[in-house]
Amino acid sequence: MVVEGTILVVDDDEATRALLAKLLGAQGYTITTAANVEEGLARISEGCPDLILLDIKMPDGDGRHLCRRLRAHPDTADVPIILMTAYQESGRLWLGSGADAIIFKPLKRDELFSWVRSLVRARQAQVKLDRLETMLVSIAASVEARSEHRKEHLWRVAWYSQQLAYAMGLRDDDIATIRRAALLHDLGMIAVPDAVLHQPRSLTPAEFSQIKTHTVLGAELTRALPDGEAVSAVIRGHHERWHGGGYPDGLAGLEIPLGARVVAVADAFDTLTTDRPYRAALTVDGAMDVLWLGAGAQWDPDVVEKLASLVQPNRGQAAKPQDQVQEPPPVTVGEAPDDPAGAFMQYITLSSERP
Repeated sequence: MVVEGTILVVDDDEATRALLAKLLGAQGYTITTAANVEEGLARISEGCPDLILLDIKMPDGDGRHLCRRLRAHPDTADVPIILMTAYQESGRLWLGSGADAIIFKPLKRDELFSWVRSLVRARQAQVKLDRLETMLVSIAASVEARSEHRKEHLWRVAWYSQQLAYAMGLRDDDIATIRRAALLHDLGMIAVPDAVLHQPRSLTPAEFSQIKTHTVLGAELTRALPDGEAVSAVIRGHHERWHGGGYPDGLAGLEIPLGARVVAVADAFDTLTTDRPYRAALTVDGAMDVLWLGAGAQWDPDVVEKLASLVQPNRGQAAKPQDQVQEPPPVTVGEAPDDPAGAFMQYITLSSERP
């Protein structure tokens, strides 16, 4: 028999537990049971199920309270939960619990099967997407290991992008999308040969064309993720330039997705403040001098200004405490450039030949 998924039944009534185990077991589900709240928590700690059927009234607690506890924990926040009750008046009370549905006792077989089938499938689809994202992050990390970037570049870019997006007042779901895209922004480099990535001389036009494909490939590889279209747009656009002339689409100004503009600035800031084979790391002030010179040409000036308020709060008008970067990851910094304009031109030249 094909195993359809795992279900945890939490109910103090032994007859209900036995009935559900029999009915759902016959449909191919793997059933575990618990007679009370604490026993239910113990079962969950042994392995997270695809669905929880939870009685509302039990001797040691209220199923709605347990539901809220599970929703507050990252390991169980997305597990579907169906509340069960024999009391019709409880029907209005489940809405604030975080449960996905409520069914009334005596249980109706068709209603039970319909809810269980739909929610288990939704959960399994979500798990597959989570595994896909984990796999893509692993691939991105392996790409980073092949490149000239210093270790953990991806995580730092994700961090700076998240902090920038938060300081810009973006919604939580947009911040999460930008962070995810930043972590995967160079995923498409997996298809670029090592001989091109490690080329000590300037790249030929043909070699640079290979480099430029990474934004398109990365966008396609991430399209199946949750919010994949938005993540894909950020990855595709993070090498566009504010004044136009970037790649792959030659977008300019507000045509470039906001998330791509944020990641572009975060990527450049981390690149400038870490050692590279062709130059030593700059100080934060030195890196910001370079970014200001490119603001309005290479980068969105509003994003550069917001980054300045985060990393240089004592320059000009002080940033508000809630706007300042909290516990930034360590970076290796060097001396400020004697010639910021020259440093900017070096960055522009080399970034036109390197990712």
